[in-house]
Amino acid sequence: MTQEGIDYSHPAFINEDGTTRIRYIWDQTASGESTYGRVPAGYNQGAEYSADDINEALRQTDKAEQLKIVPVSDRGSGHGTAVAGVAAGNGAGSQGRRYRGVAVSSELIVVKLGKSGSSFALSTEVIEAIDYAVRKAIELNMPIAINLSFGNNEGPHDGNSLFENYIADMKGIWKNVIVVASGNEGDARHHANIRLENSGGNKQIQIAIAENERNVSLQIWKSYQDEFNVYIISPDGKRLRIDDRLGNAETYFLGNSMLNTLYGEPTPYTITQGIYIQWLPDSERSNRNYIMPGVWIVELEPVDIQYGEVNMWLPSIEVVGLSTGFLNPSPETTLTIPAAARNIITVGAYNSITGSYAPFSGRGNTTDRRKMPTIVAPGVDITSTAPGGRYSSNTGTSIAAPFVTGSAALIMEWGIVRGNDAYLYGDKLKAYLIKGARKLPGQQEGHSIQYGWGALCVANSLP
Repeated sequence: MTQEGIDYSHPAFINEDGTTRIRYIWDQTASGESTYGRVPAGYNQGAEYSADDINEALRQTDKAEQLKIVPVSDRGSGHGTAVAGVAAGNGAGSQGRRYRGVAVSSELIVVKLGKSGSSFALSTEVIEAIDYAVRKAIELNMPIAINLSFGNNEGPHDGNSLFENYIADMKGIWKNVIVVASGNEGDARHHANIRLENSGGNKQIQIAIAENERNVSLQIWKSYQDEFNVYIISPDGKRLRIDDRLGNAETYFLGNSMLNTLYGEPTPYTITQGIYIQWLPDSERSNRNYIMPGVWIVELEPVDIQYGEVNMWLPSIEVVGLSTGFLNPSPETTLTIPAAARNIITVGAYNSITGSYAPFSGRGNTTDRRKMPTIVAPGVDITSTAPGGRYSSNTGTSIAAPFVTGSAALIMEWGIVRGNDAYLYGDKLKAYLIKGARKLPGQQEGHSIQYGWGALCVANSLP
């Protein structure tokens, strides 16, 4: 799954005879039917292109003519093309195919995620993308390894959101494995953890909001049984208490900024409660186009505390810069969502040159104490496919995850396709990867919130 699409004309995704290795592309952002694209059966958006459509496009020598037939590209960061190249690029276009990926002969199903009027896909669109991929795998009678180099901080990080429950439930559907990047929030200072006590007095959390921020949000997650008052103190010393009525949304003006707040409710999936605060510029009252920069304080006043643990998350680094963050952050539980889901393989990153942990890599564990990440894979300065038939260097857990996805595809080929083990998918495959993971220098025995169970090693993972 990718938000940017893929350069399907890159030689790394083309067979020796000039045909595509991509079976289907579903562009969720497309407006609908065209000469070649069609809305996939069972869905109500986007355009699907088959291998026949892509092959027709590849027969055109002019790029503009190709895009008239299959108007899918990767004009953003090149993220989708790079991820696909690590998982399955065959290295064509690089000297001696040096920059080939993992499963170099595998076929691909690509989903370009919709953005629903904003710059980021909704979880519902990711759910539809997973559903689509699994349906196609069943139709083709092929096992499938699904890569999700996607994540955000929007939730309690306990795996109990509707989004994560859906992903977990996919374990029982067909022969699949789902691989999710742990995110790049390890050293971003976007998570804080505190404990409240009835006799412990008020607790303050300081948030530095950098210059030129236009939109900053905070999620406070607590046990529903705990009661406390929430106060906001602006950098100029003004203070207000936010309304704590369930489901009630309010707007306040403080520190030349506008604050939108919402007290959430428990859901059918979790007993936790979210409190949401959003900072926006107060452009009408203060003639400012940015939030007041400086140190904002969130103060919690205990009223009736039974459990006591409170977690807070700011948006991920794709939304706010590294200069905005908690002054006293917690580096634990910095994996993004849906990396906290059950029944998946969560992948962190390490530097394959030094053998050391990558500081940006999202760390475990989940807030409900499950061990995450599962394993780590190379994620620093990795050369992979780039739009325009090029290759470029990439860093992040988004690049580490497809190493595991491609490896999972190879293992399922060995087990299912070649007849060595018809049940080598899901948790069984995950168990093999955990057992085969190798310890990196300085890593202790057992599970680590940085390294998981160790580094990916397919040779050790095959029984």
